[in-house]
Amino acid sequence: MIVADIDLDIFLSEVSSFDHRPRAPSSVHPWSEAQVRHFLEEQCQLSRDRTSKRPKGYFIVHHDEAFPIFEALSRNGATPLTVAHIDAHSDFGTGFGDQSWIDIGQRVLGFDPERRVKAIPRSGPERISPANYLSFALACRWIASLTYVHHAQSGHDLMPFFFRSFDTECEMVELRHIPHGLFDAVTAGSKDKLIALPHVLEPPILFRKVAVEDYRALAPFDYVILCQSPGYTPTEADALIPIFEEYVDFEVRFHETIGKQT
Repeated sequence: MIVADIDLDIFLSEVSSFDHRPRAPSSVHPWSEAQVRHFLEEQCQLSRDRTSKRPKGYFIVHHDEAFPIFEALSRNGATPLTVAHIDAHSDFGTGFGDQSWIDIGQRVLGFDPERRVKAIPRSGPERISPANYLSFALACRWIASLTYVHHAQSGHDLMPFFFRSFDTECEMVELRHIPHGLFDAVTAGSKDKLIALPHVLEPPILFRKVAVEDYRALAPFDYVILCQSPGYTPTEADALIPIFEEYVDFEVRFHETIGKQT
């Protein structure tokens, strides 16, 4: 199962690192229609031909809404997914005040894989959010291979704790479970101290990072998830959304969901 997980903010002239709501017209420019069509057709192997096989799709407003979709498509890990995360942000959860990586390493990974989804917090600094949902999906073993397709101005927001030997260039995600109680403020801030702690490694996950202008899909997508991300995209970017309906058979049309934005 091959999934394109696309955030609309990948198609902007600049990257926003902060949630800008309420939304308003902006000096940040979205790609032209021609640029988006070139990306979809030439780089993602998508076609407007309705006689050809088209991927099924989901339109979502906030990116953590992709989390239950990953769960359903992977059948809670029974069929791990190949995911292209096409986004101006890694969504690994490295934002200010986000402690999800500590909770994943200490507590969530201590559960059997099929029980981890119910252990994920919904409140507090460890909670699942649009900025970290992808790390929780990795922790649930729903993803076997991940490609991070990043904006020309981004790609440096990966969380070292989630990678083999804490090396974000190693092309291998390898989560580690460190027994509860071994973390403290000093240890959490030191790579060497964290590596030295007793731990159990999760199965490795293939990882690739590529700039959006260099990306080429290696096989057709089975599913496409398109996220509006209203906090990180200007109102002008919404004009790009209907283009996707010419290439993807969405379960719910974008205009049926757009009213949910806040």
